[in-house]
Amino acid sequence: MFSRLKVQAKFGFAIMLAATLLISACRSNSDKFRKYDVDGKVIAVDSGKKKLTIAHKDIPGLMKAMTMDYTVSEDWVARQAKPGDHITASLVMDPEGAYLEKVTLTSTGTAPEASTSPMHIPDIGDIPPDLTFGNQDGKQVKLSQLRGRPLLLTFIYTRCPLPDYCIRMSDNFGLVARELKKDNPALYDKLQMLSISIDPEFDTAPVLKNYGKSFAATVDPTFSHWQFGSASPKDTRDFANYFGLSYSKEQDQIIHSLRTALLDPSGKIVAIYNGNDWRPDDVVKDLKNLK
Repeated sequence: MFSRLKVQAKFGFAIMLAATLLISACRSNSDKFRKYDVDGKVIAVDSGKKKLTIAHKDIPGLMKAMTMDYTVSEDWVARQAKPGDHITASLVMDPEGAYLEKVTLTSTGTAPEASTSPMHIPDIGDIPPDLTFGNQDGKQVKLSQLRGRPLLLTFIYTRCPLPDYCIRMSDNFGLVARELKKDNPALYDKLQMLSISIDPEFDTAPVLKNYGKSFAATVDPTFSHWQFGSASPKDTRDFANYFGLSYSKEQDQIIHSLRTALLDPSGKIVAIYNGNDWRPDDVVKDLKNLK
């Protein structure tokens, strides 16, 4: 019995030592992440997902003034923040996902005016603008041509380096297709998916096709269910604005929020998935509930 206690004590010490080293390593790595000062106004709060929608001023060296969703690292922020609060924070650009830390909130006593946010959030039942885009094969397609079958659409750009942004959206689309193809082939046959680039100058048809193959090759090699498209810069901006997606180009990278939508066969919006916390199962469930 005494021998077992000694072994357990040694094991416990080893676990504590490993944890200490891991925390130290994380802190050391954290110091290397790029950090930027954020100053703005809270527009909306999702305490469950620890996300704030913030209309912020220019972030020098990163992006122009815009409204975006941000994850916060501390629980108290999501609990106490209210629309209208003034916020300052440090934006940490972690390769695993950007987040806000060192947050300071100051109550202004008033909720934000609608005009302070440039975001347009469509309502369920709305029909999006009839975007014309060129797909991965160079074919010109109108959004209205995709009516008749459910459509899942999102926004990406092929050079996006962060795994929890465009890469996660594309991974999730692949998981939706695989799950339906395996468990509900009839529904999969009806499914259409569309990934629209917010970097149309770079994301030409050949670039989109090469990118598409890396995500769709094993589930839809002929792109019969999943298209990748880009439109003119103006049309792309207008279409993104319609869905409340903000983006700003900084050299070869684009700082952006995330929006994904599900349209029914008539072209009407039946679900909006904000950010990157939605799961493929959520979409599969909504697809099964379509009439």
